Amino acid sequence: MTTNSEDSILSLSSLSSASALESLLVLLFEPSTALRNLLVPSVLLRLTARSEPPSNYNELIDICQEVSSDWTWDEKAEFISGHPMIGEVKGLSKLSGKEQDNSTVTPKVVLDRLAHLNELYCTIFPGLRYITFVNGRSRANIIPEFESVLNLPLSPQPLPDDLPAAQPPADSEEVKSRIRLPESEEWRKECERGLGDVWLIGRARLKGLGLE
Repeated sequence: MTTNSEDSILSLSSLSSASALESLLVLLFEPSTALRNLLVPSVLLRLTARSEPPSNYNELIDICQEVSSDWTWDEKAEFISGHPMIGEVKGLSKLSGKEQDNSTVTPKVVLDRLAHLNELYCTIFPGLRYITFVNGRSRANIIPEFESVLNLPLSPQPLPDDLPAAQPPADSEEVKSRIRLPESEEWRKECERGLGDVWLIGRARLKGLGLE
């Protein structure tokens, strides 16, 4: 069951206005210019063309997923970038902080490694931001997956405090040789993976709120 305040914001029958729809989608996908100017108008158009509201909140995410298939690659990348980077500790929404286990202290070496992996990712996949469905994992447990996406050797687990976190250097030939431009199949595959995880995050948030 939802609270009265949640009902007023999240009621499926009240999604006929852009402001109400944005209030819900911000909760599920994080606030961003792309959400406001791209996702909300596209979804609202679908909703107003229907005679009945979605039967449940997961159906609403289905609609979001459907409209995103018509976006350009630049639009998909812009929407993905509305999510915070893995390892960020400041400026997180309540739900993002909970997902990234922001209530506990993360070792500095883990934060340093994630910050460097984010830098490498943005270099190798220009215009994209690394997104993953955390699904209860700690920041430290995300590192092996992150390194695999970048085709890097896996760091020892747990990370030793003296780990050289900034390897390989972002300006190294090793990294430059791995750059994948937006017109490449690898970049587009990674863009679709990240976008798919955004929808998974939204569905997990629904479950956490008891709004499936």
